[in-house]
Amino acid sequence: MKEVIDMKRRMLFLILISSILFVMATACNGKDINEIGNQLVDNIEFDKAEGDVGSHEEKLMEEFNNAIKGDIEPFVLVKLIDENIGKVKTNVATEMINRLEEIQLGYIDRYTEELFMEEYQMELITLSEIFNSNSEDKEYSVEDYLFFDVEKIEEIKNENLKQLVERIIEGKFKLINMEGAYYPIIDYEGLKVYGDYISEEMNDYLDLKSMESNMPVILDGGITISFDELAERLIKTENYILKYPDGQKYEEVLRLYGIYLKFYFEGSPNTLIYDYESKIIKDEVLASYERLKNMEETVISQVVSKYIDIIMENDNIIDESVLSKVTELHSQAVAALEGQN
Repeated sequence: MKEVIDMKRRMLFLILISSILFVMATACNGKDINEIGNQLVDNIEFDKAEGDVGSHEEKLMEEFNNAIKGDIEPFVLVKLIDENIGKVKTNVATEMINRLEEIQLGYIDRYTEELFMEEYQMELITLSEIFNSNSEDKEYSVEDYLFFDVEKIEEIKNENLKQLVERIIEGKFKLINMEGAYYPIIDYEGLKVYGDYISEEMNDYLDLKSMESNMPVILDGGITISFDELAERLIKTENYILKYPDGQKYEEVLRLYGIYLKFYFEGSPNTLIYDYESKIIKDEVLASYERLKNMEETVISQVVSKYIDIIMENDNIIDESVLSKVTELHSQAVAALEGQN
């Protein structure tokens, strides 16, 4: 009998998911995005059966996973999390945020394609600070130009675009301007709102990733932060790797570490680490290397010390003979990190 009941419950859930997808495709016109999200969430009823906390959490997570299988959009998943994350233990809450990130990553390409439909990009640009920065009575920050101001959503005239942007923002994304167009990226700073419910490891991961979502290290071929700030990111990623050698996000952070190391040692097409004419390393870059070298308690300091020796042996000239060593230095850094675990 129990198997029959469980099968009926699963069939009911699949029907609900199908209904949700249909509603998302047809019911958005003329409705507030929060109203739509609440309607969709109301259709997903988590098991309220009596029982111990562990049993309830297992059932809740099972339904949560079933919702994910139904290809629910991130903004709906955020509402589900908001309503339930306070009812579960830390490990379950952490898994919810982990699954949300997976869904968000899967939706980036979809949202990007939608944002390039019709004249959507033109309307977003005309509402941006980049387009309206002639005002002399306001000071603009880099972030003003870089990210779409959510307060401008109400000014979007195209209703379909307005609802799309609302769904994106409610799904914990930002719209970032790259090469004159807006693209969705995960708003890791926004995910930190769940910090009280999730594990220390996930909190540390969100801290790392929020640095990048708040200010990507590279945009339009140029490094956006100073080399000292880039060194700080290297140290923070290294600390995470050493602290959580078996962490769920270990590989992702190690990948981020490699990106930071590459730009720190090589620069970028629009942010050279050397003078274009003489090929001599820039003073500010070498000074940053020297400061990091003196932080002897870090693995990266040892690798930077070796890189400085390579540069010095080449009379401070940055050429292929120097840059070709970066891959080897990266491997040495990773090996040293793994050796400390």
